[in-house]
Amino acid sequence: MARIGLVVSLAVMVIGCASNKTEPSDQELALQQVEELYAKAKLALDRGNYNFAIQNYQILEANFPYGEYTEQAKLDMIFAFDKTGQVEKAVEAADNFIKLYPTHKNVDYAYYMKGVASFEKKQSAIDRFVKGGEESIRDPKPYRDSQQAFEELIKRYPNSIYAEDAKQRILFIRNSLAERELAIAQFYFDNQTYVATVNRCKNIIYAYETTPAVEGALLLMEKAYVEMGLDDLAASTHQVLLTNFPNNQKEPFKKEKGFFSRMNPFAD
Repeated sequence: MARIGLVVSLAVMVIGCASNKTEPSDQELALQQVEELYAKAKLALDRGNYNFAIQNYQILEANFPYGEYTEQAKLDMIFAFDKTGQVEKAVEAADNFIKLYPTHKNVDYAYYMKGVASFEKKQSAIDRFVKGGEESIRDPKPYRDSQQAFEELIKRYPNSIYAEDAKQRILFIRNSLAERELAIAQFYFDNQTYVATVNRCKNIIYAYETTPAVEGALLLMEKAYVEMGLDDLAASTHQVLLTNFPNNQKEPFKKEKGFFSRMNPFAD
């Protein structure tokens, strides 16, 4: 009887131990799932498998719409969209993140990536037609959208780790926009629309005064004044050119007479 009692006691102990093991809660299971999904997506992202990463981030976002992992997944997707050339989706994802989490600790990254993605939008059909679609005369809207995003980043988060790079990108954008204006002014000049040439050159001088394109704008404006017979304005423009760009040794532009000079306004 004693042995039977011992066996019964052991059985009770085993049952008691088994009953002490608690099953994971729904919250713990959900956390485990979201961690696994995020790790899977992040590994794909780090390996450059961006489309696979996007798929897993979207699954995570659909099943777990809230939480730290979801917020980071939204940020990672901005980068992944940009890397796969889906720049419109990247900009949209950045805008959505900024609206949803305006005080998020990493919202500066969303502003930065919005600027990067906006800059990479494709040129328009018009820009591909004019001058063969050179980069210097591409559709200015993506550049301006990009500049606005970078300026907003610098304004709101001047100490962001992305601020310095944003400043350099703004400088490049301004130079590119000024070059675009100069290319258009040259197009007007070549087609003997000299008033339009002057107006475009003035816009470069006042709106992009710190860019290298200003020198070319002054020179082209001088030529346009000469072609219009406005010699006094041409002379004063040449003086401004020499004052601001003393290394420019070009002689004052003179209008040539004759058929061939009309065909080639740059003839010496």
